Amino acid sequence: MALLSAFLTTLLLWFVRAFISSTICLTMGIIAIRGLTRLTTKISEFQTIKGDPVGTSLFVSGFLVFAGLVVYGSMINPFFLSQSVLIGSYFNLQRLGVVVLSFLVSFLFGWLFYFIFARLTPFGVNLNDVNKSPIAVGIYLFGYEVFLGLIVFGSLMIPLA
Repeated sequence: MALLSAFLTTLLLWFVRAFISSTICLTMGIIAIRGLTRLTTKISEFQTIKGDPVGTSLFVSGFLVFAGLVVYGSMINPFFLSQSVLIGSYFNLQRLGVVVLSFLVSFLFGWLFYFIFARLTPFGVNLNDVNKSPIAVGIYLFGYEVFLGLIVFGSLMIPLA
């Protein structure tokens, strides 16, 4: 009976660690998506997809992919309740720092890609044309969410030694 109790305690602790790490990463993702809508002034993301079932479903699908990558990374390598005595007893500050840095990098790259495609038009395509279709905006948001999810997942998986 004691073995089962120890297993359940360990399982519960693992779940709490993954849940808190996921919640922090998902909150940063929401901030990044909101920030992207402020940076891309020529694309009115949420106003365009509002009321369009395909555009909205693409946005929500992208967020689910992002959330899946975050939860998976947090289950494997949560940064809450660290095992390192040197850094702290509750947070692995190095891992949290890498996640926050990856969030900032994804935000910077999101802006940089928008700037390059919307302003410099290296391929002769005007990115602001995306705003003409709710489906196109949904695909644009889907792509950014997958991009953000992969970066956060990578930051959770990178070895810190």
